[in-house]
Formats: sequence, C-alpha cells, structure tokens
Amino acid sequence: MPSKPVLFTAAALIAAGVIFGVIFWLTSRANDTTTFALLHTGKTIAENGRDGQPACVQCHGGNGEGNRAMGAPRLAGMPAGYLEKQLHDFARNPLKAGVTLDPIAHDYNKTPKIQVDLTALTPGVRRVDAMNAISATLNAQEVKAVAFYFSSLGYNFTAIPSDPETLARGEDLALRGKPEYGIPACASCHGADGKGYGNHFPPIAGQAPEYIVQQLNQWQTGARDNDQMALMRNIAEQLTDGDKINVAAYFANIAVSSTGGVSSP
Repeated sequence: MPSKPVLFTAAALIAAGVIFGVIFWLTSRANDTTTFALLHTGKTIAENGRDGQPACVQCHGGNGEGNRAMGAPRLAGMPAGYLEKQLHDFARNPLKAGVTLDPIAHDYNKTPKIQVDLTALTPGVRRVDAMNAISATLNAQEVKAVAFYFSSLGYNFTAIPSDPETLARGEDLALRGKPEYGIPACASCHGADGKGYGNHFPPIAGQAPEYIVQQLNQWQTGARDNDQMALMRNIAEQLTDGDKINVAAYFANIAVSSTGGVSSP
C-alpha cells in the first residue's frame, strides 16, 4: 500500500490538474465570448453603418471584396491591426498630428525645439472625406470590432491581366526597386508575392491597380501620411507616373485567395 506522502502527492497533482483544466476551460470560454462579441459588433456596423453614416459594405462589398469601380479597396483578410490603425488615422484630426513647434522666442538665443516622438513617426493621418466622417463616429472598441470582422473574412481575387511589357517593368520595380534612386524593392517589405508582413506592411497583391496608384498619389501629395518613419512617402516621391502604373499592374496580376478564419483578438 502506498505511503501517506505518496498518496498526498498524487492527490495534490490530481487537484492541480483539475484546477488547471478548469482555468483553461474558463479562459477558452472567455476568449470565445470575446471573439463572438467582436465579430457580432463588427458585422453589425459593417452592414448597417453607424450614426447615419453609410455601411462599410456599400463601398467595400458585401464580403469586403472591394469595389474596383469606386476605388474602394479589399478589406477581407487584411490584418486586423493594420485595419485598426487605418481607422484611427482616418479619425485623427490632422491639425493635432505630426511635428509641433514651440512659438519662436523673442530671445533669439533660444532655438525653437522640434518635439517628435521618434518611436512612432508620425501619429498618422489619412485624408478621405467619406472615411474621415465614418471613422470619427466609432469608438475604440468599435474600431477593433470592425477591423477584426473584416480580417476574418475569406476572399478570392482573380488576377487582372495586363500587357507583358508593363508587367515586366512592374516586376523589376517590385523585386529590384530603383537602387540608383535609393528606392528599395517593394518585396523587401511587402514580400515577393505581395502578401505583406504583419500590421505595418499590408498585402498589396489582391488590390485593384487603380487603388494602388491612388494610394501612391496620396503618399506623394501628403493626403496620406501615416506610415512608419515616412518610408512610403519617401519612396512614392521618387516614383514616376509610369512606375506607379507598372507596379500596380504587377501586383494586381497576382491571384490570391483565403478561406478566412479568426485568431485571438
């Protein structure tokens, strides 16, 4: 017959296992509840809008597939963190973002200081009237829910054909860049297949070419200024109109698809 210490140890291990199992089960249930709540809230806003603003699906499609004719991008399957940041940037007051200067002192021995958070240049703004108005109606939890909902959706993007010369020039820019002008290859951040890396470098394959050109134009004009360390703005400023058309055609010529699914919010 086992000794009392052995029995006590066995009982303690069994009890610990039961407790761990209960905690794991409760945590899983809590995560499931949170996921369901986010998906439900996100879907409701996407399909019905908020505070009189149009629903997301009116422009971006019933399944977040985008609308080429309207210039509305695909949202389905985009990283939730990326979409969340974009909505916050659309909602941000551009006058309160970016670099701030102290008033010029009358004592010219005192140099005005540039106050910049070097860990996140810049806070980021995107100027699109419709999206600015829509995003401003959402609170932080609703932004998270909408981003989470669209990121969970599957999609099937059919490659858009283009002529061989345009595609070859686009491929060269995407895979080699323009080192003579200090422009890195698109693939160095967005991947050779344009599927993106994480929340800061989104997928660009599976977007309509018109949308890609539109965004590059906005980087050039400053209407979009919300990238890490101004990488895209500096790159876009070096691109010609032909460069933009070629690289957009190349990435739009890549067929991509996903069955969708959710991860932990």
